Amino acid sequence: MVAAYYNNKLIFFVAVFVAGLTAFYMSRLFFTVFFGKKTHYHHAPHESPLVMSIPLLFLALMSVVSGYIPFHNIITTDGLHIVTHFHWGIAIPVTLIAFTGIFIAYLFYYKESTVPDKIVKSLKGFYTAAYNKFYIDEVYMFVTKKILFNLVSKPIAWFDRNVIDASMNGIAKVTMFSSESIKELQSGQIQKYAFVFLLGTIGLSILVLFFFIR
Repeated sequence: MVAAYYNNKLIFFVAVFVAGLTAFYMSRLFFTVFFGKKTHYHHAPHESPLVMSIPLLFLALMSVVSGYIPFHNIITTDGLHIVTHFHWGIAIPVTLIAFTGIFIAYLFYYKESTVPDKIVKSLKGFYTAAYNKFYIDEVYMFVTKKILFNLVSKPIAWFDRNVIDASMNGIAKVTMFSSESIKELQSGQIQKYAFVFLLGTIGLSILVLFFFIR
């Protein structure tokens, strides 16, 4: 926060807003689960077994004490300690903003209230977009399925099957055809070898006579 405040005000104010927003929606979750309208369960709620409780207890303990661990002295890229500063002028306002988020969640969700519904109706399109995560999933699916898969991947797959693979298969078929055609020359039969030898000798003799006797 301090580094962002002195180097990039935009990042600082975004971080402050996110801090308040996080406090709000986490408190909303807490008040809705434990203090909201009564929920009727088919089975009575019960505590989780130790295999789930122990990790949660450990995480809760670490969330309390981890702030006292001097990570800036332990984790470093160059072996030097990272110098950190505590700025009361930043810490107090940010903490107050977080408490403001908690207080707003308390007003809206500690007891059943019509205020959230009224706010939803007033926001209309923005709430619908936010509820649908600003349609990021739909855009992602459109880009991946309609554009990348259909316009990029499918042509590449067709080229791979019909050009690359077909070329390799064609070379293999030509090689097999050639092998089938000439394999009789290596049949192991002496008379065939003698016949080929005789043909070769006659052919060489004709060449010699043609080029050297004129």
